[in-house]
Amino acid sequence: MPTTVSAHGMVATPHPLATAAGVDALGAGGTAADAAIAANAMLAVVYCNACGIGGDAFALVWDPAEQHLHGFNGSGRSPAGLTIDAVRAAGHDEMPTRGPLPITVPGAVDAWVQLLDRFGRRSLADALQPAARTADDGYELTAINARAIAASMPSFNDAARAVFGRAGDAGDTFRQPLLAASLRTVAEGGRDAYYGGAIGEEIARAIGAAGGVMTADDIAAHRGDWVEPISTPYRDVEVATTPPNSQGVTALMALNVLSILDWPVGAPLSAERLHAQIEALKVAWSERDRCIADPDRGLANPSVLLSSEHAAWMASRLSPDRAHRHEPINRPGGGTVYLCAADADGMMVSLIESNFMGFGSGIMGGSTGIMLQNRGAYFSLDAAHPNALAPRSRTLHTLMPGMILRDGRAEVAFGAMGGDGQAQTMVQLVQGLVYDGLDPQAAVDRPRWVVETEGAGLPLGPVKIESDGVDASVVAALEARGHKVELVEPRTPLMGWAQMIRRRSDGSYQGGADPRADSLAAGL
Repeated sequence: MPTTVSAHGMVATPHPLATAAGVDALGAGGTAADAAIAANAMLAVVYCNACGIGGDAFALVWDPAEQHLHGFNGSGRSPAGLTIDAVRAAGHDEMPTRGPLPITVPGAVDAWVQLLDRFGRRSLADALQPAARTADDGYELTAINARAIAASMPSFNDAARAVFGRAGDAGDTFRQPLLAASLRTVAEGGRDAYYGGAIGEEIARAIGAAGGVMTADDIAAHRGDWVEPISTPYRDVEVATTPPNSQGVTALMALNVLSILDWPVGAPLSAERLHAQIEALKVAWSERDRCIADPDRGLANPSVLLSSEHAAWMASRLSPDRAHRHEPINRPGGGTVYLCAADADGMMVSLIESNFMGFGSGIMGGSTGIMLQNRGAYFSLDAAHPNALAPRSRTLHTLMPGMILRDGRAEVAFGAMGGDGQAQTMVQLVQGLVYDGLDPQAAVDRPRWVVETEGAGLPLGPVKIESDGVDASVVAALEARGHKVELVEPRTPLMGWAQMIRRRSDGSYQGGADPRADSLAAGL
């Protein structure tokens, strides 16, 4: 697929209707922030299997006026009444992944409002009304929608089953009037309609009825944070993302390791290159699980994690001819959518938003039509664990928007959905763009791989590779090094859905949209 080119602005999302909503916002005089929020709101409807206003959002915004990159952490906290003892008393030996207990306060709507207040030209209503109309009028289900709904049905509560039980199959028209009403309520009432308003009250009521402890006060207390992005040099560019509790530092640590390895890393998709990438990510992952948690706990210092000394220590744990198992150790001495948007003035937005595991907790917030996230599934019931559950705390978060800067200016907005696989995809995309010189669409199209965990809370181990990316000799060479390899179908959603926009020196844009979803990059 050729790279999309546009002179005056661009939007790339995993669904054509969301891309169109973003492009329409640009055409109406909006900024890249206006376009990103309009696109995200539409995705909350047409890709409700992956995101929604019951989830969280993180973003990076390049402001051309200030020549500065801004970060936003829109992750919510656990309820004030949720403790390890309370979860154990409910009969759980581990943090559950579904139901009311892993629900954390949704941060997406607050993120939208704060991003628009700071960087938008149009109103919140302008951004949300197209999505509300689509939810009311209906939209055609794609195969991805239909499969996700069918797979998630067993985890749904009665309210969710009543809505999605009538969704139908791919090609059928699906309407969500309850969600449309909630979007209109937020469009008219703003942030307070959700946090401290009727929507928050109904969500809290539904969670309580399902056996949870979140209250309307928990929801009303939420406010996301503007944060300073973190970055690391890679060849002749700077790669940036959001700081902990985002897992983004994992990708940066892996890139640092790849930058200093003193053994050959080989050609793209060779056994040497794949081994180097996989091992760098495995050792970075062990650092992620050792210390990435609520930043208030002070466990992760990005300046230390991204130092040359730390990169050298991680690299020393690797070998060119053998795969290793990397558990979190103390060093001596010490279901998601991604979209991006860009405008004619040079503003670029990298935004990622999610309910986490598909439809999240499986709990719909009563009559709101809003599916609620299950980010709390990452909490541990071990009080000594870095991500130990505590009242009003944030857990390690997989969401991690990306931005590449060259000579101090934003050049590429990029990222991908894929849960734990996001850091792995980011490394592959960066190497494709920067190391191999691919254009955005070619970087997104290239066959990918993902290393999966051995189990909940365990190290990375088995490797899944898209079968059009390697031949039998590469698989054999990886297995000889000790990797457990499985070939999977090409362009599988297991590899996440990546999107990318690159600003060229003349001010025009190139876009890459992932064929693993219903993606589209388009512009003015």
